[in-house]
Amino acid sequence: MRGLLTFASLLPLSLAAAVLRNVAEDAPLQKPHPDALLKRAACTGPTASKPSKYWLDEQDHTGDARGIAPFIDNSDKYPVFRNVLDYKVANDGTGDQSGNLQDAINSDGNGGSRYKNGLTNRPAQIYLPGGTYQISKVWDLRVGTIIVGDPNDPPVIKASADFDGDAVVNGYDFGTGAPETSFMTLLKNIVIDTTAIDKTKAVMALNWGVAQGAGMSNIKIVMPEDSTGHTGIVLKGGSTIAVTDVNIHGGAVGIQNSNQQVNFKNIYFNRTSTAYAATGGWTSLLQGVTFDTCGRGVDLTKEGNAGSLVLLDSKSTNSGPVIKFADSSNSNGDRNNQIVIENLEHDTKNPIAVKADDTVALDAADTIDTWVWGNADPGNYQTGTQYKTVRPDALLKDGKYFTKEAPTYGEYASDQVVNVKSVADHPVKGDGKTDDAASLNAILLDNAANCKITYFPYGVYIVKDTLYIPPGSRIIGEAWAVVSGAGDKFKDPSKPAAVVKVGNDGETGVVEVQDMRFTVSEVLPGAIILEVNIAGDAPGDVGFWNTIVLIGGTADTAIHESCTDQDTSSCKAAFLAVHLTASSSSYFQNLWAWTADHNVDGGPNQIIATGRGVLVEATKGTWLVGSGSEHHWLYNYNFGEAENVFAGLLQTETPYNQGYDAVLTLPDPWAAEAKYHDPDYTWCAADDQKCRTALAVNVDGGKDIFLYNSASWAFFHGPWDGSYDKTKCDGTCQTNMNRVANDPDNLACYAPSVASSTYPPPSKSATPSVAYAPAPTPSPSSTSSSTPTPGTLLPPLLLSYEDLCASPSVINSRQAGIRNLFEVPLFRARDTSLRSLYRLHDDLCADRRSLMTYECEYLFRRGSDRWLLSRIEDPCDEDPLRYVVLASLVEALVEAFNWKLELGIRRGSRSCDQSEERARNFVREVAPGWTGKVGGVEKRVSLIEKGERAICEAG
Repeated sequence: MRGLLTFASLLPLSLAAAVLRNVAEDAPLQKPHPDALLKRAACTGPTASKPSKYWLDEQDHTGDARGIAPFIDNSDKYPVFRNVLDYKVANDGTGDQSGNLQDAINSDGNGGSRYKNGLTNRPAQIYLPGGTYQISKVWDLRVGTIIVGDPNDPPVIKASADFDGDAVVNGYDFGTGAPETSFMTLLKNIVIDTTAIDKTKAVMALNWGVAQGAGMSNIKIVMPEDSTGHTGIVLKGGSTIAVTDVNIHGGAVGIQNSNQQVNFKNIYFNRTSTAYAATGGWTSLLQGVTFDTCGRGVDLTKEGNAGSLVLLDSKSTNSGPVIKFADSSNSNGDRNNQIVIENLEHDTKNPIAVKADDTVALDAADTIDTWVWGNADPGNYQTGTQYKTVRPDALLKDGKYFTKEAPTYGEYASDQVVNVKSVADHPVKGDGKTDDAASLNAILLDNAANCKITYFPYGVYIVKDTLYIPPGSRIIGEAWAVVSGAGDKFKDPSKPAAVVKVGNDGETGVVEVQDMRFTVSEVLPGAIILEVNIAGDAPGDVGFWNTIVLIGGTADTAIHESCTDQDTSSCKAAFLAVHLTASSSSYFQNLWAWTADHNVDGGPNQIIATGRGVLVEATKGTWLVGSGSEHHWLYNYNFGEAENVFAGLLQTETPYNQGYDAVLTLPDPWAAEAKYHDPDYTWCAADDQKCRTALAVNVDGGKDIFLYNSASWAFFHGPWDGSYDKTKCDGTCQTNMNRVANDPDNLACYAPSVASSTYPPPSKSATPSVAYAPAPTPSPSSTSSSTPTPGTLLPPLLLSYEDLCASPSVINSRQAGIRNLFEVPLFRARDTSLRSLYRLHDDLCADRRSLMTYECEYLFRRGSDRWLLSRIEDPCDEDPLRYVVLASLVEALVEAFNWKLELGIRRGSRSCDQSEERARNFVREVAPGWTGKVGGVEKRVSLIEKGERAICEAG
């Protein structure tokens, strides 16, 4: 085998032959891919009309067609669906409906109450027809409940003038013990009105101290415009992940937040004195927010309470300062109150950002690309630094990250909706024991072909074979109806299979799924609970809203009684929670994937080892708007060669029974599998339990990945006894919380926050590193000669050959120290094959053969697909001679790389396997298409003339 120096020295010889070619012919056009062969025939959608009643109210909620709660006594008497008018509630705006509304939500149908009576075993769907419901006392909501109004005539919950209470609607269920365990309460199509209450009285329209699985959609809050006491939504504690699609009018404060982490999306504030007040919250994302005629957009002046805040894709019109904040740049400790403003529209002369003392930090401007006040990695604390965030078109609509509200299907009459329990030819039980797979598969195929919406009344639908959701499907569940995998098909971890498969590989079309829960009914180490393969023809064609994936902890699974041993070898409950495969493109809003740490319906302590959390391999476009993935064994989120990803808030918790003193050490009891991009933790010592602890976010190669407000928490370690009074982590439970590997291209991470991890450095609550910026956009006019740092990749030199001949030393100064930088992961993560090609070109011109050796070795060792020579982007270089040289360099690299591959050396590896099978079985490198379109030169070109000139032409 020849050494790498020999390999590098071959380049000029190959290059000389390549450059002497005649002008190349145009590259042949490739035949179009037969996409039609991959597409299934599907309808264009249900038939819209102007129905007089909402389809949900017209469904049959009686007899065998109704939703059932199969894991309680007297389930035949338990009403899952409740129309509040059936509980003597009046919707004409008169009287006091407080008591009857409370009965509608509390009743267990058997003379008792749902209060303090479990989470999923007594679910409820509360329906409010249009009208005005006047109340004088707080309406307390319950966990495991969806409250939905008529979207065509949204009902109004109106507080009376003599209202007695501090909140009109209380989302926090006191029976759960704490806001952090007040799970699964959903509000849809509701108006809350406080205008009759004295405008100076302190009152909340909605107390939303809730946890994961809770959410809202199409909510409007109306308060007096000149109020000094009313607040729209107060998130007092809790651990929710998404507050979406809310309109807030009037009031002293629109939203007051001290929740752990939230993705606020599509919030419209109108005529509110202070739109958003941060009284806490470790990390918060305000996405697609509008401040319309507000006194102030964001109040971040309370020192030491709020960690980091990102204002993304938002607009301020006719309003005061967008943000007022406490400057923590000179403070000790956590340096909280950190800010990123990205893609802001602004239409007044008022300053955009001011400090608490009214000093202007960011003056008025029509638009802001990216502005940072806070920690930066690499770098130091930034005090108003502006960046350019380069976003791919695949993720955008009208210049903003694509978002989509959950469909209500309010435009469709009830005959466009099929209840899965009302199809005569395909009986479905949902009783938690009957295998419903065959019938459900037939119904879903039929509904997709006939343009029908599929309605799942609440039940536990056991499937012993994969449930296939075809293109053309539109699915909505009642109170988070459950699809639960069971049986031998899902027990073999060497042959994992999908419990729910959304489309097949290569299929395209529309799929919409909302208000569903997916799980396993027993320990199934070969179960991929939710697998998405389908891609839409447009962003959001494949969408999931309020989707829950639970493993253990609920009455409907045997796991809640069987998994109690500290050694989790016998409780590898599922292989993978959610898999977004390479062929998929999907939109998720309010996703919660949870391996249970406790039993929400009563029962013994839960100690479970789910192999993996959320694996994203998709490349066509993925949107995660407010999501959480908790307590999974090898990782919570893993982006494996993913491309075109937007993630707004990734909330994670490390398994409570990992870390030092744990019974098992990662990867045990699982085996890391390269096929699924599993981290193998070989960078850790074998006995280092702090290091061998589940990663919150793992980015493994890929391109164009944008992560906002990662909320990565570790709270406990060692054996888990179910006690939240147990001594928590001392701030050093976990060595590495987040990891970047295999050189992702254009990775941006804004406002990552961690708890109890030693890297980034530990803090009392969270350490927000506000900006982890992508490489700057190359500037053709740049001629900087400074040495690059890990955080700053120099743009291509782009000097003319005449200038290079005059001063070749400029290359030497730029490339100094480059070999050391090759070993810096952050440098590699921001580097690209095109930048490497330009560096190789410059080394060649300067006759720096040692640097050519290092550059070629570095390029060959990049093993991910994005570094294939065929994927080198077209530089479209304006200098025709340099364009030819670059193309010829690529072709020479192809020849040289294939020579090494034939020797048994593989890219990304330093070892050599000269076996016949190894030498025979490899994929040859090919040049990218653009090289074939680059012309040649008509006269001989000498790249190096006795070492005296960088480049010269000879007649």
